[in-house]
Amino acid sequence: MDSEIPHHLLLVMVHSLTVDGGDPKLKIDFLQYLLLVTADKHKENKVIIDNIDELLRGLFKVLETDRTNANEACLCLVNISSRENGLKKIMSFLNSYISSNDLGIISKTIRYIDQKTPEIASSVLKLLCNLTREKNHAIQVYEAFGDQTTTLESFMKLFITRDVEHETNYDYISYLLSNLCQLHEVRMWLMNSGNFQKLLPFLNVNNSLRRAGVIMTIKNCCFELEKHEWLLSEDLDLLPRLLLPLAGPEQFDEEDNEKLPLDLQYLPDDKEREPDSDLRLALLQALTQLSAKRNCREIIRDQGTYLILREFHKWEPNMELKLVCENLVDILIKTEDEIGADNFHDIDVPEDLIDKFKKMDEAYLS
Repeated sequence: MDSEIPHHLLLVMVHSLTVDGGDPKLKIDFLQYLLLVTADKHKENKVIIDNIDELLRGLFKVLETDRTNANEACLCLVNISSRENGLKKIMSFLNSYISSNDLGIISKTIRYIDQKTPEIASSVLKLLCNLTREKNHAIQVYEAFGDQTTTLESFMKLFITRDVEHETNYDYISYLLSNLCQLHEVRMWLMNSGNFQKLLPFLNVNNSLRRAGVIMTIKNCCFELEKHEWLLSEDLDLLPRLLLPLAGPEQFDEEDNEKLPLDLQYLPDDKEREPDSDLRLALLQALTQLSAKRNCREIIRDQGTYLILREFHKWEPNMELKLVCENLVDILIKTEDEIGADNFHDIDVPEDLIDKFKKMDEAYLS
């Protein structure tokens, strides 16, 4: 099919997706062309913009009823939802169903996330990741799951099950979990169900998608203040796992090594730090959240965290991350009398000081 076609033919394509029957071969050709049109990040097609509601109806209809063409239809939706205005249109479309108590459109979509349709599962997960980026949208999608616990359990099973041939199709489950963990109820389910522990081995895997999603998921779970003691418990052993990606090949003397957990002692000369600056930031943010309460700060101090952060700060090339690291170190090296509160979230900082600190940060980064 030509790279460009007249607008009236494109309109026929959009309309054809909403009607039953038709030539299956033509539907495949139409969807493949629409996939190209919606993938253009530099410009938006006027026919698509003017007929977006009808296009969404057609694409979701194909996704729900036509397994043969479901993958292409879903990838079109992925392209559309990657743009802010497209995302708003899709959420508005979904809300029209949800508000009428018809949750089927979501449940029919997530049914593809199983071992029988691995390729479609990958596309559906990418779509759900786009739809749940913002917290308010994540709430809407989560509520439309129906039986949320069963759905989340099925996602976890697919994510952690070894399937050499198809497991990459489920990589985006980690990103979807991180988005859903913007919600208090999902964070608590993950930590109370025994599933949180199953994610920890993925903190240091070579698969960058899985590693990134899991780091972000754990960071979001660290916003649950009441779970901090559990997160820092010896049984879970989370702290060394958060510090290991920030640690380099530096060698410490015997006295300092004894302050570190075993997994952080005598690291090899070729030990590399997490290469993704966004993930290094997430790890620092997780550690900062875990330092909120006095008893947790004491646990973090007692495991030689300062030593890892000191060397990390020397190495870190990003000035913004250096500042985040410095702020965390400042919390850890202060005495509790200097901090003056059991929970630093309870400290009321005057507005004039907030502005002063902000200006100091800006001066540091400039």
